[in-house]
Amino acid sequence: MRRIIIACGGTGGHISPGIALLEELLKNKEHFQVSSIQLHSPKRNKDNPDLQNLPVEIIWHNLPQFKLTNAIIFPFLFFYQMIKTYFQFRKRQINTVIGMGGYTSLLSVVYTKLTKSSLFLCEQNCVPGKITRKFWKDAQKIACSFPLSESFQQPSENFKILGNPLRSSVLPKTPGLKNQVFSDKNPVNVLVMGGSQGARQINHMVLKAMENQDISRFFKFRVLTGTNLYDEVKEKSHDIEAISYSRDMGTHYEWADLVIGRSGAGVLAECSAYALPMILIPYPYAADNHQKANAEYFGNQGAGIVIDTNTMNSDFLKKELFKLRDNPKLILEMAIVSLGLAKINASRDTLNYFFHETD
Repeated sequence: MRRIIIACGGTGGHISPGIALLEELLKNKEHFQVSSIQLHSPKRNKDNPDLQNLPVEIIWHNLPQFKLTNAIIFPFLFFYQMIKTYFQFRKRQINTVIGMGGYTSLLSVVYTKLTKSSLFLCEQNCVPGKITRKFWKDAQKIACSFPLSESFQQPSENFKILGNPLRSSVLPKTPGLKNQVFSDKNPVNVLVMGGSQGARQINHMVLKAMENQDISRFFKFRVLTGTNLYDEVKEKSHDIEAISYSRDMGTHYEWADLVIGRSGAGVLAECSAYALPMILIPYPYAADNHQKANAEYFGNQGAGIVIDTNTMNSDFLKKELFKLRDNPKLILEMAIVSLGLAKINASRDTLNYFFHETD
């Protein structure tokens, strides 16, 4: 029987798919031959909404990020956390680790090397992260959300493209196309999401675009501002529908006809599940520029429009919005492609690949 640790630290982009796999494992413990499941995550995530009131134990750790300022003492900090993790896992007889990426999964991954436990990796982005690249050959299998960038030469064939696992609370209740007809009297509902990082750039671009009367007449905007930027956005525009934070993203996706946002793997997977076309503005400072690679994949397929810029200039965004206003059928065409890229059953497919499929 498997005693599983899901290492889901770092940002929400690593945590959410980990929770999705947890949900699927809990529903099908016998099918996947699981006797116990725990999560491994850094203590700074204790207030993360996705990690509240879970029916499993969370083992917290304090692995710091490597920086020049802690370069001298980092080996000692890592060694202490590694020893602590080793004994915590051995006490629970952990024999299987599912790493969700991010440097905070390093402790769990190294544990598998020390104990010869089974290692499975999930890679959310088109450009694999450092942990995935480093331990690619050590993993039994790797589940990728999207096709890998041509710039990355995988060292082995132990991977499969299965989609990004989605939590049950985010899955659409009625999957499919909306097939709307848009006009000034029936405007396009646009959901704007800046993400946890860099929301100010997108908020500003949208606010400036809304000053154009033709755009504000044909498009109706709902902006998820981010908690820290809510007051700033409301001060600049009292008429905007602004929401600081929401735990019910499904409601917003159901409302939307178009999304303007970043190109993190989670957002892309959720939008495609709702057949949403996208205007993607990759976060320009993402590690290995992985958001740009993600955006280009969806853009090249025809599900999105990519605006690659690190400025707040709204001219690029206004240009693309005018194109959609002048040819609203493009929105439906993009939506069809977006739905075609959706992988609703990614959680189950990933676990079946890990535990049941033979090479």
